[in-house]
Amino acid sequence: MGIPHLFMKDKILPKEQHKLDLSNLRLIHLAFFTAFAIAIYVIESFIPKPFPFMKLGLANMIVLLLLVSGNIRYAFIVIISKTVAGGFFSGLFFSPTTLLSISGSLCSLVVMTIFIKSKIRFSLIGISILGAVAHNMAQITVVRLLIIKENTIFYLTPLLIFMGIVTGIIIGYITKLFLERLTGDYEKRSN
Repeated sequence: MGIPHLFMKDKILPKEQHKLDLSNLRLIHLAFFTAFAIAIYVIESFIPKPFPFMKLGLANMIVLLLLVSGNIRYAFIVIISKTVAGGFFSGLFFSPTTLLSISGSLCSLVVMTIFIKSKIRFSLIGISILGAVAHNMAQITVVRLLIIKENTIFYLTPLLIFMGIVTGIIIGYITKLFLERLTGDYEKRSN
């Protein structure tokens, strides 16, 4: 007795459904980028920091990569997902860290998008620096409005700008290397 026809591939799926739909492929890419950003976010939250507010923000290289490839909507989804899921996995979801992370990331997304779409051409590292500084400035503003209601908090502004420049250079450079590697490998395979 043979295998029942119910379990035959052609009986389960019609032939036209054997091909991978492009919308499914996009969803798979989005899931990959989101999972990668969440993993980086969670791992980085366990790395000791010299100051509680000092974090490199390595997961933002995924956002930057998506932005420069023109996927603003995906970048937005990754920002929200990495912050919410990363907050749950690291145990910081119900802390002010989540609010600060989302506000900084969204502000950074807006600033980087504006400069990517502007007629002035910035390098990838320049875009990353602008995003990192915007991220820090949004966070200090939220801290001032909701947590520490004193203007003395703005004394940290020069330090946060400096940190934004340093982390922006690091994130931009890593993203640039990753993008060069990705496009280089793609070009080699297509030749």
